[in-house]
Amino acid sequence: MLYRLAGLTALVGLLIGYSAGAMMHVSPYPVQRLLSQSPLVTVIVVVLALVGLAGLGVWGKQPGRADRDAFVAGIMSVGALAFIANVLAPSVGWWGGRIFEAPLFPLAVLTALRAMAMVLAALLLTLYRWLARLRKWLALLVYSLILLALIPATVYGDAILLRTGALTLSGGYTVSHDVVLGEAIFLLLPVIYELLLPAPFKVR
Repeated sequence: MLYRLAGLTALVGLLIGYSAGAMMHVSPYPVQRLLSQSPLVTVIVVVLALVGLAGLGVWGKQPGRADRDAFVAGIMSVGALAFIANVLAPSVGWWGGRIFEAPLFPLAVLTALRAMAMVLAALLLTLYRWLARLRKWLALLVYSLILLALIPATVYGDAILLRTGALTLSGGYTVSHDVVLGEAIFLLLPVIYELLLPAPFKVR
């Protein structure tokens, strides 16, 4: 019961983060306006994120499901890297635009939870785990194709954001760098998972 409740809490937290993170990119940018107007909103965002992450951590500790630890570590690592990138890059002037017109910390928290980080990571790793149980080579092949597909998706998504002014790139940072960053983060996902996966769960 505890682990089901923890899993449900994590799911709700991620879905809230997904929804709020998606609205960060839509005019008139309601999330940025709320975060700029009230420190209480920042507190709520951080609390919801912590509760969701705690639920995910507890869910990963269920007895008899030792592979869940590796799964949780993988998606949390992606979330952590997304958080760092979304604090560091705007701070040094690489990223700007309407998306970042609010306190960076809560924006980075939401970005870490939204589709381009933990939610997408969870979906990708779930697919990878399922395929790996069938054939390891199949999991690697499909994941490689997904990484390739993310390249034009990133270019297309950035082009839309740049055209609308939601995102600006400066300081020598380009769309190509964004592609490399995204590929590197999601390439680490199965690597971390495989490194932490207990031996009995490894499939050759």
